Amino acid sequence: MHFSPLVFTLLSSALAASVKPEAAYYTQAARILKENPLIDGHVDLPFVMRHLAKKPMEVIKDLSGSLPGHVDIPRMKEGGVGGVFNVAYAPCNSEPTGKDFLLPTNSAEYALESVDLINQLVAAHPEDLAMAYTAADVRANFKAGKISSLIGLEGSHHLMNSLSILRTFYSLGVRYVTLTHTCHNSFASSAGDGSDIKPVHRGNGLTALGREMIYEMNRLGMMIDLSHVSDQTMTESIKLSVAPVIFSHSGARAIHEHPRNVPDSVLELIGSGPGKNNGVVMAVFYPAFVGKEGEQNVEKVADHIEHLAKICGKAHVGLGSDFDGMHSSVEGLEDTSKFPNIVAELLGRGWTESEMVGLIGGNVLRVMDAVDDVRKDFEAKKNAPATGVYDKRKDAPVQWGGPGGSYLPDDVKVAASKLWGRAKDEL
Repeated sequence: MHFSPLVFTLLSSALAASVKPEAAYYTQAARILKENPLIDGHVDLPFVMRHLAKKPMEVIKDLSGSLPGHVDIPRMKEGGVGGVFNVAYAPCNSEPTGKDFLLPTNSAEYALESVDLINQLVAAHPEDLAMAYTAADVRANFKAGKISSLIGLEGSHHLMNSLSILRTFYSLGVRYVTLTHTCHNSFASSAGDGSDIKPVHRGNGLTALGREMIYEMNRLGMMIDLSHVSDQTMTESIKLSVAPVIFSHSGARAIHEHPRNVPDSVLELIGSGPGKNNGVVMAVFYPAFVGKEGEQNVEKVADHIEHLAKICGKAHVGLGSDFDGMHSSVEGLEDTSKFPNIVAELLGRGWTESEMVGLIGGNVLRVMDAVDDVRKDFEAKKNAPATGVYDKRKDAPVQWGGPGGSYLPDDVKVAASKLWGRAKDEL
């Protein structure tokens, strides 16, 4: 059958009119997610699992079914998720550390247990999940049809004032550290939880130990996460770091005024070109950071993303949900199965396919590669590890010589006694 050009045009127009634009965007979103890895920059799955049983390992089997909260394997598959940064976390305000951050807490223990839990949940589901430590790992896992599990550490209060513990967490697979949670610590100043938080560090930014931490994270190839930190900590960290930084789960303060969101003055430091940090800001879905009641929805999240892109550039925006770390969720992004909604929303606003591939994961994978390139450069230059020790510690040098120093060689005891005396004089 042959149609005249006019009839063909009329039929094509009628067919196009019969397909709702929204449906076309969802079809396109599904294809994009099938062909490219979506990386969620911040998921508190271990935190939820630790609440569901005295023995969290017993919860692992439930991941393949329906797990309370926002995340499980079926919903990740439905949402087209290609990888998540599972976060090791314990609250910084549940155990007081004192004004000098020296009182002992269980934070390091809890974080280590969470790192182990992440490894165990992946090992228990090898058909669906795989660990990843580099961008190349993520790409290989995605090609193999597996969801990557990466590890972040939320808050350097878990480091117990020690750069040695930072290095240990890196050796265990942690690939980013959020410099603070909702409390100040010995490394940096926090933005708090939304209520007033009194500064404790001069300038309300990084401490001397925190500046050494920035160097050490660059040397290790560990991403610096600036979500949760004060504005001054953001600014100082960006200026000090020679590697790209990330904001693993933050919004734009110009869209919704909240201290957890990033001000334009900081966003202007992120981007491409001279004088810019080539990092990525990963848009959060936490309702209180998204907007006021009544506007906590997928459209408002898209507003944040568009503002971040306007200031930083579309190559510097990503997604960091905070799923399993919030008591409720925004409309249209209720759990990890709903990621197609934000993809379709932005396609409908004119985002191109290549821009969308960057947003959902390509941009943060680029940052991971760049951070690793900095590590290789430090290694080639033989840059030494940071040697800093927190200046307010009262246990250095150690005094573990036993009764009368009987566990120490005599010459060590003589040398150490001079240091002990000096340390006591300084306390």
